[in-house]
Amino acid sequence: MVKHQAKTYVITSAQYNGLVNKDFLAGLETYCAEREAELLVLPIKGRNINQDMMDPSLVEYLHQTSFKMGTKLNDKIKVYNYPILPQMIDPSTGLARFPQSDVSAVFANPKQRLKVVPNSNQSLPKVLMTTGAVTHPNYNINNRQGVFADHDHVYGAIVVETVDNVTYHYRQLTAQKNGPFVDLGVKYFGKEKERAVLEALVLGDWHVGDTNKEVRKKTFEIIRDYEPQRIILHDFFNGHSVNHHEKGKLASRARAAREGKLSLEEELKMNSKELYAFAEVAGPKTEIVIVASNHNEFLDRYLEEGRFMVEHHNAALASKLFAAKVEEKNPLQVGLEMCGGVPKNVKFLERDEDYKRRGWQLGAHGDQGANGARGGIRGIENAYGKSVTGHTHTPEILRDTYIVGTSTDLRLDYTSGPSSWMNTHAMLWDNGRVQLIHIINGNWRMK
Repeated sequence: MVKHQAKTYVITSAQYNGLVNKDFLAGLETYCAEREAELLVLPIKGRNINQDMMDPSLVEYLHQTSFKMGTKLNDKIKVYNYPILPQMIDPSTGLARFPQSDVSAVFANPKQRLKVVPNSNQSLPKVLMTTGAVTHPNYNINNRQGVFADHDHVYGAIVVETVDNVTYHYRQLTAQKNGPFVDLGVKYFGKEKERAVLEALVLGDWHVGDTNKEVRKKTFEIIRDYEPQRIILHDFFNGHSVNHHEKGKLASRARAAREGKLSLEEELKMNSKELYAFAEVAGPKTEIVIVASNHNEFLDRYLEEGRFMVEHHNAALASKLFAAKVEEKNPLQVGLEMCGGVPKNVKFLERDEDYKRRGWQLGAHGDQGANGARGGIRGIENAYGKSVTGHTHTPEILRDTYIVGTSTDLRLDYTSGPSSWMNTHAMLWDNGRVQLIHIINGNWRMK
């Protein structure tokens, strides 16, 4: 077995006959020099098959191997340069069947796509991702396909940090047209760099009571390190005490009772305590935003259906929350205020309330599509344009539509079969670009 050393790679693509974005390339060179990273530039097709010229400034970074059969960065991630047409609307189409079942893959393409594919009942899923490009767009804009490709072209790269033979971390670098990009709090612009401001940290669905302890610890570390101006919480309330999915399941309810999970008061107290923990770590200037989510609304459904009327252990508290709901107050907010309190810097969003920063919609959970239909990444894209949502527990990137993962254990009582869940958060930086970070084996980056 080949032993893979800890190493950082920066992988991007370049179109034949495409002009280099010199400012972006200079920033990548500064980044690689600082981190002792290897810059890999993969050549891809230009406007047509007859174009075969590559900018001389990229020659030293063009790898001599074609990458078509896949080049290992370690045993669990490969780089490919399949002949994917740069004009393809979704470059991930059909690729999931090619890499090995437990090996992630980076593909050369001028778009940045991330798609997670379940492949095991036990191990982490594999991830398919495309690079973005270091060259300016080179398409025939006299046809529909070329116009779309020009619009979707991304100045970007993928950072891969291999820790050992099987562990690696990865992130997207996404640049503005004039070159600046951010990675983990540092903005690179040519040979210069400066501190970046974290406009918003969007956390994977939190689910108090099911939150993974290591993910929670690392998330608080991220908050301390990057000092976000706002923290966005999806599915903060788990709702195990009032879960309608468990109605009529006697064995499941018996286990929940044994574990003390049927008390609504205790669950609300736990949620209040967690909000104060966030407020303490983040500080009073950070806004904490609770997005209206389907798990939060388990409580609304519990009250609407009147199930508390036959559950004596919840009846007294729930009857007060029912009265609040009749008065069109948020029962979760009222319940938290009654059972421990709510920090002053916490904001509760209502369903269908917009919450936008830097042009990104951060106020939608992602469980509902247009006109009350189920959500889905293409429906979310059509509805919101630029957005960061949650709900699926599976991270994904499709153009300017980003989905975070979960902050829970990757296996819960109600899950079975191959899983695509990951512990993934999103960072919206002050350059208006979003970056996903994945907590893997207790870290989101190489130390």
